[in-house]
Amino acid sequence: MTEQQQPETPEARYDSEIVDVQRRMDETWAGDRPVDPGTYPYFNPDYRLPFKHVGLQKQLFLDNYILDELIDAERIIPPPQKAEPPLIEFENLPWERYHSTSVPAAALYDPDDRLFKMWYKTLVSGNTNTAQGTEVVLCYAESDDALHWRKPLREDFQPFQDSPKTNIVVRDFDNGTIVLNPDRSNPQRKFLAVYNPSMEATGRGRRVMSRVAASPDGISWHVISDDSPFRHHHQMRVIWDDAYKKWVGYSQASHAFASHLHVRTIGRQESADFINWSPKQIILSSDWDPNVGPNVEFHTMSVRKEGGLYIGIVEEAHGEHQWLVNANGSNQRDQFHTKAALYASRDGHRFFRADGYQPWADNGPPGSQYYGYFCHTVAGYLLHRGRMVIPCSAFPHKQRDTRPAGVSNHAPQSSALASRRHVEDLARYGIGSPMMDHVRPDLPVQRSIGAIVLREDGWAALRPKYEAGQVITKQFVFEGNALRVNADCGYGLIRVALLDSELKPYPGFGLEDSVPIHAPSDQIWHSAEWKNGPDMRRLWNKPVRICFSLLESNLYGFQFHYQPDTENGGR
Repeated sequence: MTEQQQPETPEARYDSEIVDVQRRMDETWAGDRPVDPGTYPYFNPDYRLPFKHVGLQKQLFLDNYILDELIDAERIIPPPQKAEPPLIEFENLPWERYHSTSVPAAALYDPDDRLFKMWYKTLVSGNTNTAQGTEVVLCYAESDDALHWRKPLREDFQPFQDSPKTNIVVRDFDNGTIVLNPDRSNPQRKFLAVYNPSMEATGRGRRVMSRVAASPDGISWHVISDDSPFRHHHQMRVIWDDAYKKWVGYSQASHAFASHLHVRTIGRQESADFINWSPKQIILSSDWDPNVGPNVEFHTMSVRKEGGLYIGIVEEAHGEHQWLVNANGSNQRDQFHTKAALYASRDGHRFFRADGYQPWADNGPPGSQYYGYFCHTVAGYLLHRGRMVIPCSAFPHKQRDTRPAGVSNHAPQSSALASRRHVEDLARYGIGSPMMDHVRPDLPVQRSIGAIVLREDGWAALRPKYEAGQVITKQFVFEGNALRVNADCGYGLIRVALLDSELKPYPGFGLEDSVPIHAPSDQIWHSAEWKNGPDMRRLWNKPVRICFSLLESNLYGFQFHYQPDTENGGR
């Protein structure tokens, strides 16, 4: 393309369009902004062009945001795999022997060290239900490929009893998470953590605290905020959200101990500085969904964001026929197994179940590592060679309530007694210690950090119902000068067309012009190309649809991007 033929600049997508639309709605309702008679009752983003703006964002198919029609094609939600063997197994290290609970707090890739890093908590003293509280320690592990992990034992870590070398980096760390700070202006705050120092909270006469600490390396930590008035609770999972320009945390809300609801739900909080958090707003509750069983509660939730799509993994607690009877007469379920469901959202507030009402990630078979307590996924994911790895807790035993009489009673007693007999049988014959409290040192430690594993962007796939089908997107405008496609076409092939408002192909971009995409199944991304190499920039600021013609192939996503323009010395 010559200098005289250079196209106009594409109208750029801006990340905060959802927030800006909500702001205009709020201002209109409050009477601070006049009603726009040309668009009311709709509130549109501030774009010159009246079409979706996909910009350079990756587009996935977990919802219908970008999809307009499937012709002889269907959407499927592929079931994920479970990491076998688990990522981290527990040995006879002194700080790993006490309690049967271990929870990954965070896992991320550190581009400076070129390492995958994980922090996980384990209980080392006391009992979860005693007045003096429980000490929980934060341990560190690292990996080169996100599947094989090592625990570095170092003297500059926190000592434990007679062990000068450990992988413990923080003492008294419960129900927290760690993030990689996108703001690198202060090297001492490369990593941030929010957590509950549970023993200190107990000593101060508080139920929980929300402490914030910072670290230059994820190992040496210093407190930057002692507590927050709007505290988090129970495995906070935090992401940085470019749309809101804030940290957003998801954690358990309305826990049975403190709410009139007496069920576990999912809450959301925001913070501009990672220290001062908003009050928790309930965003998901099984009370609102008639398609899940009445014994199901939403235990915890982790979120990752791809473009404008929020992808939530919700760990469901499937309660058994057993309740606690508390001193105030209230009941709550505290004995259950867990499995994972898949949710999607476009604003981070309103989530909808994306996997139907069968489990997205079900329990493993009896006795397997993922049988009972398959829970506590981390925020985001680890990506290595086309594979996403999401660490989680993986126990063969379920959560069993083991509180002694006098702390709380059980109803009906017959169910509680049967559960006790199961525990006693498993322990008596040396199989393991299937309890959520003390681990007997003479029995195997039945817990691990496992993982959900799936193909890169393999949340949803579009495929032919039989051999051949087509996918037609909604209209949009885009940025970039090239298009790439995430697909499995190792046996079949894919052709791509770019269509105008009359669903006719733009010149040079028809299906007959398309170079068929075909490559081995282990190749994730493919370039969409056309025979005569037409310049995609000619279509900037014009409404475009994509028609994907699928022949015995699976389509997972697409993305516009910039590749160097060698004829004009750059982009």
